[in-house]
Formats: sequence, C-alpha cells, structure tokens
Amino acid sequence: MKTDVILDILPIFISTAALAVAVVSMRRQWRTARNANTVAAILKLFEEYRADDLRLARRAVFQMMDYSTDSTPALRDLPEDIRVSAERVSHYFDHVGLLVGHHLVPAKPMISFFGLGCAALWDKLEPYVVAERNLRTVGYYLRYFESFAMLSRKVDAGNLVESSTVGMRSGKTPLE
Repeated sequence: MKTDVILDILPIFISTAALAVAVVSMRRQWRTARNANTVAAILKLFEEYRADDLRLARRAVFQMMDYSTDSTPALRDLPEDIRVSAERVSHYFDHVGLLVGHHLVPAKPMISFFGLGCAALWDKLEPYVVAERNLRTVGYYLRYFESFAMLSRKVDAGNLVESSTVGMRSGKTPLE
C-alpha cells in the first residue's frame, strides 16, 4: 500500500520541482532580456545626444540671448531658429526624464552622462518654459525635463561620476 501512495505522489513532486525550475529560468531570461533592452535604449540616447543636430541645438540654446524677466517670451514666441533648437533640446531631455521617472532606464548612468549639461540647459530654458506653461491648459509641459534636471542637482552628477570612476582608475573593475 505504501508503495502505491509513493508512486501516486512522486509525479506530483517531480512536476512541482520542474515547475519551480521553469519559473526561475523564465525570470532569469526575462531579466536578461530587459537588461539588454535597457542597454540598447541607453546607447541610443547617448548616440542621439552626440548627433550633430542635437549638439548644434544645445550650442544654440547656450548662446541664445537672455531676456529681462518682465519680457521673457514663451518657447513658441522665440525666433524660429532659436525656438527649433530650444524645443529640440527640451523635448529630448523631457523624454530622458520620462524614461528615468518611470524606471525604464536606470537613473545613475543617465545622471552621470547628462546631469550637469541637462541642469545647465534647464537653467537657460526655465524662464521660457514657465512662460510657455502659462499659455497652455496643462501645467506639466516639460515637467520631466525639469524633474530630471533637479534630480541631477540633488544627486550631484559630478560627484556621481567621480565616485563611479575612482575604482576603475585604480585598476578595479566595476564587477568587483
């Protein structure tokens, strides 16, 4: 009688063990695929950031004339060439901030790479974005850009780069 019970229960235990192994394997494969997609997305963002059109747009924003606080135009009211550059830069960083804000890409590499420049560009564009928000029916226009710039300041992008590279400079790999 005991042998019959054992033979009846044994397939259930084997099936349960096989299911557990399959679940663990599936989770590892899912994590690996997600990480591969994240790396591809990050590399695409870095590539776009270094593209000529965005590089020239960033330069144009940094060189644009500052208006007095009383007469700061909205983004849409800037001269055409400046408006195009300002929108290109601000929308790019709004997209980066959205990805970071929704945890679709990790914050640390984004802040390490974009942080200081993003914050400086936000400082330059903030008055125009605020004026633009006042003309829109939604007040969250370019909020991810603003939030990413603030996060970059809070985390201290320069310090983050320094702390993450000091080990590499001394010969240690990031895997240790």
